[in-house]
Amino acid sequence: MSFSHIFTIVVPVFLVIALGYGAGRGQSFAGERGGALTVLTMQFALPASLFLSIMNTPRHTLLSQGPLVGMLALGLLGLYALILLGLRTIGRLPLDRAAIVALASVQPQYAFMGVTILGNLFGGATAAIPIAIAGILVNVVLDPAVLILISLDRGGDKARTAAVPRPRVAAHAPGLVPATAGAPVGSGAGGGFGPPDIAGPDATDPDAAEKPHRPDTGPAGAGARKATWLRIVQPLRKPFAWAPLLGLVFALVGIHPPGMVESSLTLVGQAASGVALLSVGVTLARVGRPQLSAGAFAVALCSVVVLPLSTYGIGLLLTSQQVAAQAALIVAFPVSPVPMMLASQHVKSEEHRIASAVIISIVLAFVTLPLMINLTN
Repeated sequence: MSFSHIFTIVVPVFLVIALGYGAGRGQSFAGERGGALTVLTMQFALPASLFLSIMNTPRHTLLSQGPLVGMLALGLLGLYALILLGLRTIGRLPLDRAAIVALASVQPQYAFMGVTILGNLFGGATAAIPIAIAGILVNVVLDPAVLILISLDRGGDKARTAAVPRPRVAAHAPGLVPATAGAPVGSGAGGGFGPPDIAGPDATDPDAAEKPHRPDTGPAGAGARKATWLRIVQPLRKPFAWAPLLGLVFALVGIHPPGMVESSLTLVGQAASGVALLSVGVTLARVGRPQLSAGAFAVALCSVVVLPLSTYGIGLLLTSQQVAAQAALIVAFPVSPVPMMLASQHVKSEEHRIASAVIISIVLAFVTLPLMINLTN
């Protein structure tokens, strides 16, 4: 495939992203309007498009995708584990920060850009299969695993905080009350400096200091466990996670919805490509000026260079050239905005670095993506 043909496929994608960026900077999608684009893309258009594409794929084609599943699992999950280990052991990052940075390094924008570019390269029906496989691995396995790691780190922080010994407040004899307080701290009397529970173990209970602190028991602990469980299963409740699975079940069983329903979903799915790319541009406009740090460049280069090249090289050794090419191109896209959204909710300290990596990777991908397409032939 010539470079001129490759650029006719790639350049329009970046032009639509630039259009979305300009619209975002011009406040055309300010406030909740920008979020509406993402909702339309991820909850309606892309799920409908993937569901129909997979459902209409012959069963024998789906059953023959074992090598592709293995390569994408190796590329996405295997490299994630290696990066996480390196950030923990060499970078000495806390678990929550390491988990979210490693996710940004391996989660590409296959959902936003893949439908258009891979559709032009392989055909819409063929391209839907690797996109759906990547979606299942990311939404059903990788993202929930990251949320579990973040929750584990939060639990470790609470345990460490609980393990810090609290000062024991002795009962004061009359006339020995400190001059800085009108009553002993935590006494609850007028002039006290805090509620009773900040004084530590009850001074009247000699065994209170030896009683183990159990933050995971009682109503508060049950509520925390429930909140953690909800965060883990939340990605599985989104249409982008379960719609491809439902399409796979329909294809394997041989079920087809009524023609009227299929036609309606087709109309919704046709909006997937353009709206997805516009939403990427609008998201970038919200980020503002990127942080040109070594960490942001490292995440971007890992996403658009290290991940696709390593996946392609290992794929050539273990599978066919076609499978290696499909797996490499799925992971060759820029950093997904999803890790940035997760960072804004759970690991605020890494939000700006990941947002900057998204912008840097998109600029780099204008060069690396055509080169990767040419390399994989």
